[in-house]
Amino acid sequence: MRWRKRGPESRSRAGAVVARAATFGIGVALLAMMTLVAGAGDRAEIGATIAGGDAAAAGLNLDGAIAAYRSAFTSAPDSYEAAWKLARALADKATLTKDPAEQKQLCSEAEKVARTAIQLNPSNSQGHTALAVAVGKLALFEGGKRKVALSNEVKAEAEKALQCDPNDHVALHVLAIWNREMVELNWFLRSFAQVLYGKFPPASLAVAVADLRRAVELQPAVIPHHVELGITLASAKRWAEAKAELEQSLALPTGWVTDDYYRALARQKLTHVESHLK
Repeated sequence: MRWRKRGPESRSRAGAVVARAATFGIGVALLAMMTLVAGAGDRAEIGATIAGGDAAAAGLNLDGAIAAYRSAFTSAPDSYEAAWKLARALADKATLTKDPAEQKQLCSEAEKVARTAIQLNPSNSQGHTALAVAVGKLALFEGGKRKVALSNEVKAEAEKALQCDPNDHVALHVLAIWNREMVELNWFLRSFAQVLYGKFPPASLAVAVADLRRAVELQPAVIPHHVELGITLASAKRWAEAKAELEQSLALPTGWVTDDYYRALARQKLTHVESHLK
């Protein structure tokens, strides 16, 4: 095939095509740049909203924290940080509310959001911890067998959290409570747990005490760690040690929204402990 020599008109049309292509390429590049800038702006806005939630939580304004985290999660459903922090805040709200129906609804939402967090980032501990807490609280609304069944997932998620981060103090706390509650199951539920797990899972008050002491070591100012350690020591009939932990919890300053709830629990348990020291 012989190629025809192009005339001036052909060269002009070719030049126009090249010019249009160049213009299109520049347009695409500008659009991509604008999208990146807009995305960065959106991320910055989401980050600021989450930071507002953190500030509200630090100021013990739980409703404000929930509103901020929910706003961030609604705007950015792929935000892992917004998801696990919203789940945590919802679980805290469930701890504080006195309406059982609202408690269960909050726990159910916390569970759903925590599962989303794990899907977004399965290798980070906070999502697994948030799910363990939410499911553990949901178990409080269930009867014996269902409660034991849910405890299986509580244990599994707390252990996954500790695999991701051995220093996750909340996961240690959750796993300690699991150990204590399994030890304290009645004969019928222990039999059901044995069927569920294949054999009764190893659980002990000694492990619960060790995990809570580790949690206290990691975060000595966290009141719930001291309260649950005191309760666990009381379950082991280590009355003097239990008294010391409960009194320590009452001496600490408020650091989180649920601290007053745990102080009330400590005072109640302290009366029982002191009756054994007379």
